[in-house]
Amino acid sequence: MLRATAMLVSLAGYGISPQSPPIVVHQDQVSAASPATRAEERLDAMSTADRDRVQATLAAAGRDERPYVVEVVAAGHSAAEVASFARLISGKRPRWLQTHLDLLDPDGSGWVAYRSSPVQQPDDTSCGPMTILMARAISDPFYSLYLTTGDTTDRADAGAEQFQARLTAEEHRIHAETNRFWPQSLGSTPLGMSNELNRYAAALGTRYQARPADGSTLSDAAEAAGNGQPVPVLIGDWIPRHYILLIGRAGGDLIYYEPGYATVGHISEQDFVQGKIDVIGFHRIFAVVRPH
Repeated sequence: MLRATAMLVSLAGYGISPQSPPIVVHQDQVSAASPATRAEERLDAMSTADRDRVQATLAAAGRDERPYVVEVVAAGHSAAEVASFARLISGKRPRWLQTHLDLLDPDGSGWVAYRSSPVQQPDDTSCGPMTILMARAISDPFYSLYLTTGDTTDRADAGAEQFQARLTAEEHRIHAETNRFWPQSLGSTPLGMSNELNRYAAALGTRYQARPADGSTLSDAAEAAGNGQPVPVLIGDWIPRHYILLIGRAGGDLIYYEPGYATVGHISEQDFVQGKIDVIGFHRIFAVVRPH
């Protein structure tokens, strides 16, 4: 009964069942503009008063702070939010900025943690929501600042325990949104993932679409990741089991974040495009949730 119900839900368009890939329509990929370009577009769309306020905020920001402020403008935050973010990070040293605003190094590898607290899925069914959380954190420093500090200047709020509490609460919120039409115990469907990602299209600089894994889709996903656009990928064995997040490219490898063990690793781009993968014992790619 469960298998039959899952298949009916899949065919109804709610996502994939444990037995089959999602049924979706192909659309051409659209590359996201750089944060600087998107920031300029945001400024052009603002009122004169808001534009003047943001420009003054950017002018007052320190050299190390300014790139983060630009990213916050690009993410679609209001002039007041941009000013608040700039105030919270004002005068901070590069190491502080990196610790609190960069939850992972897209050019690195190894363990992903904040103050020794792993940026890790809290249970076996939340890999999808955690990749969404990380995709948003990569694209929006203000969101990362909320996770690490609670948007306050109180050092007590920036501890590892407080970070973990906010991380878990946010994962639970995202999981509830991705699984409105699908049991949380079965994980998140690619369609639910794309719908949730599209709520943050302004911050991510693009909209997303769930696609079954084929040569064209995997090539598009690799190209998007190489352009700095995070891409959730559904992998497994004989059924879909786990999400990872493509976050960049290094030489001939794609870089990915794996939420189960809170690690960043590398996989061959050529192998990935050919549908070959070997991540925590999973060897099959079922679907990607890619920019379009």
